[in-house]
Amino acid sequence: MKVGAFASGVWFCLATCAMLAQQTEARSEPARAMESHTPAKAHGGSRIGRFGALDEFSENVQHLLTDVNPAVVDIVAESLGEPEDDEKGKTTALSRQTHEGTGVIVSADGDLITNAHVVMSAKRVKIRVNDRTMQADIVGIDKDTDLALLKVAGNTWKPLRLADSSLLHQGQVVFAVGSPMGLENSVSMGIVSAVDRQLDTDADQAYVQTDAPIQPGNSGGPLINTHGEIVGINTCIASSTGGNEGLGFAIPSNLVKDVYAQLKRNGRVRRGELGVIARTATPTLAKALNLPRDRGVLIQDVLPGKAAEEAGVHVNDVVIRVEGRPVTNLRQFANYLFRSEIGGKLKLEVVRGGSTLQLRVPLKEREDDVEKLVEQVKEIASPIPQLGVLAVPLNDKTSVLVSDPRSSSGCVVAAKLQTASSFEEELEQGDLILGINGKPANDLDALKRLVARLPDGGPLVVRVEREGVLRYLVLIGE
Repeated sequence: MKVGAFASGVWFCLATCAMLAQQTEARSEPARAMESHTPAKAHGGSRIGRFGALDEFSENVQHLLTDVNPAVVDIVAESLGEPEDDEKGKTTALSRQTHEGTGVIVSADGDLITNAHVVMSAKRVKIRVNDRTMQADIVGIDKDTDLALLKVAGNTWKPLRLADSSLLHQGQVVFAVGSPMGLENSVSMGIVSAVDRQLDTDADQAYVQTDAPIQPGNSGGPLINTHGEIVGINTCIASSTGGNEGLGFAIPSNLVKDVYAQLKRNGRVRRGELGVIARTATPTLAKALNLPRDRGVLIQDVLPGKAAEEAGVHVNDVVIRVEGRPVTNLRQFANYLFRSEIGGKLKLEVVRGGSTLQLRVPLKEREDDVEKLVEQVKEIASPIPQLGVLAVPLNDKTSVLVSDPRSSSGCVVAAKLQTASSFEEELEQGDLILGINGKPANDLDALKRLVARLPDGGPLVVRVEREGVLRYLVLIGE
């Protein structure tokens, strides 16, 4: 639906206004003289008459945006492109790329939420707000939900509150605030077209659908209600032309709350798994497979050696309840897993044949989360072209790249650059850099200072810890 009920109402009002204006022109001069003495409200108030309600609504929107705008920021993320070979076959320098989006402040001390795709692979992030440009640090990124948490300095921010998105209703008026096409503090208005829209039947994430225009650059900005609260984070559109066609989608604020809490606490989102492959049960599947139920979650596969197999889950079981709560589709099932404590046991009620069974299945951390964390570490790494690597400081988050480090300081090699092939000996991913030419490199700043001071034509020897063993690597000999 391209034009919602609210938009239709506005169109009707505008058409009525035009008709009334023509009627006014036809009135006699005496009638106009009488109208000139019609009293009006005090300065700043709405005019009395047919337009009063519209004027009042307009003024309320203006006041609302005055409160909202200081919390909405323009984001500029700088990243490095892959090195390329020039016409002579020589590797060129890394190219600098910029991406723009929007973010919203959600705490007085500078927590800022945006889309993951806005800051993915960024080496430096800046925000623009109130004619100021500030540096922002990436706290954590979650690709699965397309959310990221940044931190900006200061403790005097006026944050927006995350509302309860379960209270949203179809037809509710909402506003999309952001920086479309780099135009800061732009706002568009529309309604909630759907409150629980799945873009794929078996997708485990649902969105708030809106016809409020969302354009490139709006990504990461808030979708707000008439109270100035965040009901969603604008993330994508459905379009056949690349432009807005009235089909915008925002991540519901309740999911944003959960991801925000985990990113703030852990720097990443921990997800559990039972060891099953599942999909939403349908009447078609039930009829073809002779299933006992046509609603719920169908177990398509039970992975060998995983928790579900050990707990007695079978292929073609239909899950109808989790912890006593009804489950009708895969999205609900995934949400229950997401919100459950890793390490605990989930009580599943399943239908198998003509019997209903109660099973308790351990919820273990998803194995690919560690691999994803490694990828996230790579994305925030800093290039050290003198060594041919991307490096990060050793800390709790980046230690996943190192196997039981003996040292408590240093810099971890997150990835290699193409320039590494020019050295006599090469650093490898997971190496812990401890020093350069006999001088300690306890952190990233120290490492950058040391390589910046390397003399031309001199030797370059790097002290590293590799797989628990200390060694020297001669990158450049005399």
